[in-house]
This record gives sequence, structure tokens and C-alpha cells, in this order.
Amino acid sequence: MTLDLLALQGAEPVERALRTPEEAHVFLDEFEQSMSRLISTIEEETALVRAGKLFDATDVVSRKNDLLGRYLQTRTRLKREFATISKLLPDRLERMRADHVVAIEKIRANLGALAIAREVAEGIVRNVSAAVGRQAAPRTYGRNAAIPAVQAQNVARGLSIDRRM
Repeated sequence: MTLDLLALQGAEPVERALRTPEEAHVFLDEFEQSMSRLISTIEEETALVRAGKLFDATDVVSRKNDLLGRYLQTRTRLKREFATISKLLPDRLERMRADHVVAIEKIRANLGALAIAREVAEGIVRNVSAAVGRQAAPRTYGRNAAIPAVQAQNVARGLSIDRRM
């Protein structure tokens, strides 16, 4: 199949297996760049969330998702080529393992910051909802224990929440 035909069918071309240390170096450089860009973006998002700039942090999400997709593609290939790479460049893999541990800690910090931001936001929404509900509750009753029509029209109908964050 030609590359044009693969593109039309929506399939990705199969990457040739790594055979030389040079090819492995090039691939591992690509993998490390992919991981580095992703971690930088995650750190940026974490800093924005911790600073309370949640709207700015939502702008980073699409970029983070794109970088995550690229990282997962290269990671899948790394898994596929792991036996070959471990024979060709065993020392480099050890260094990458150490870098990966550091990256995992940064991801955990990001997830923690996002979880705290979500809890705070949900707490605010609950408090606002409770306050609106208290204000909307009828304070008097009319004849036959019915809510007067004027009050019934002013009752809040509900809250709208955007959960995309």
C-alpha cells in the first residue's frame, strides 16, 4: 500500500522496526522530547490551577491532550521495540526509567491539584445552590396553605453547571 492510500483509508503507516543503535537513539530522542513537552504542559497546567487561574488552565487542556496522544503513540512503539532497544542501548533505558519516575511524580502533583480544584469548585456550587434554595423558599403561605402566585414565579428553577473542567 502506498502512503496516499493509507492516508485515504485513515490508517497509519507501519513503522519499520529498529535495527541499529542510531535508529534507536533517534527514536528515544523523539520519545524523550514527547515526554518532556507533555510534562512541561502538565506543570504549566498545575501552576495555573494552583494560582486559581482555572479558565487559563482550561486553555492548556487541548494542547495537553494532543501531546498526550503523541506520547502514548511513542510509548506504544517503545513497548513494542523494548527488547531490541534493551539490547542496543541498555544504559539509556536505565536513565529513561529514572526520568520516568520523576515524570510520574509531576503527574501525581497535577492530578492532586486538579482534584483539589474540583472539590473547591463543587463546594462553591453546593454553597451557592443552598443559598439560592434558601432565598427561593417561600416565607409565607396564602389561603389554604398555598404559596402565593407572586412568590411562585420568583422561585429559582435550578443551576447550570459546566463540568468540562
